[in-house]
Amino acid sequence: MRILKSKLQFIILFLVALLASCTYEPVDGTVESNPGTGIFKADFNGKTWTASETQANISGSFIEISAIKSNGEGFAFMIEGSAVGTYAANANIVSFTPAGMEYGYWGINDDDVDEDTGSVTITAINTEKKTISGTFHFKGYWSDSDNPKTPITFSNGVFKDVPYSTQEETDDSFNAKVANVNFTATDIFTSVVSSGSSEWIGIGAKDASGNKISVSVKSSLTAGSYSITGNILTDKVQASYEYATDEYKAVSGTVIITSISADRIKGTFQFTTNGTTPFAITQGAFDVEY
Repeated sequence: MRILKSKLQFIILFLVALLASCTYEPVDGTVESNPGTGIFKADFNGKTWTASETQANISGSFIEISAIKSNGEGFAFMIEGSAVGTYAANANIVSFTPAGMEYGYWGINDDDVDEDTGSVTITAINTEKKTISGTFHFKGYWSDSDNPKTPITFSNGVFKDVPYSTQEETDDSFNAKVANVNFTATDIFTSVVSSGSSEWIGIGAKDASGNKISVSVKSSLTAGSYSITGNILTDKVQASYEYATDEYKAVSGTVIITSISADRIKGTFQFTTNGTTPFAITQGAFDVEY
């Protein structure tokens, strides 16, 4: 997996939400919580940072780990894998977000995406106690490419006995066609993201090849039809398609919300992306808890 950071702030917020605050559900899994906390710390800027709260989620395809302090700053990892091993920072999502900031320090260099910026090593997954442990280090680059900051080196990172959640059966569904070929979701994820004065519901899915479709709608919307124009400043709904190593933004299309409640949303969608050869996403439908 190669995560390419978009200059679009909404996309960055959406990915961070997947790591730090989302409900992530495989198509055959509901979240089974594991309360408690573990140890999570790292050295940077001459000090040792220690989390006040930690949590993790392990699905059939991903490991998510988040750690925060009471002031809101925190680390968030999304690793493609579900087993003990070492995972490259520049090929996954590895980030630190300062308190009160929309951007953060990511383990990928926009100017050299192949740079070895570090890694996360999962050293143990205790299936009996439902805890995960490991180490990490990475060089973090500021995610706002238009306003770069000096990179930060995070070293001596360790997490120990962080409680993780598992999955069981769920009623969530997500399907679509890409260029008239069925897109079969192997994982479904949802999130609620605040961006300025707006709040967004993010709905996404990944297929067996790692391709992803994402649809986002403002949480204030009611049942109805909403157009995608490609203008993220004015559109009330947005979408994207990630294929291979590239992400394509929807520039036209429609999202129809058929029902929405405080914790569940159902609808349909179709859109066309940007790119030299645009992708046509049709017959999209979702019915998910968020």
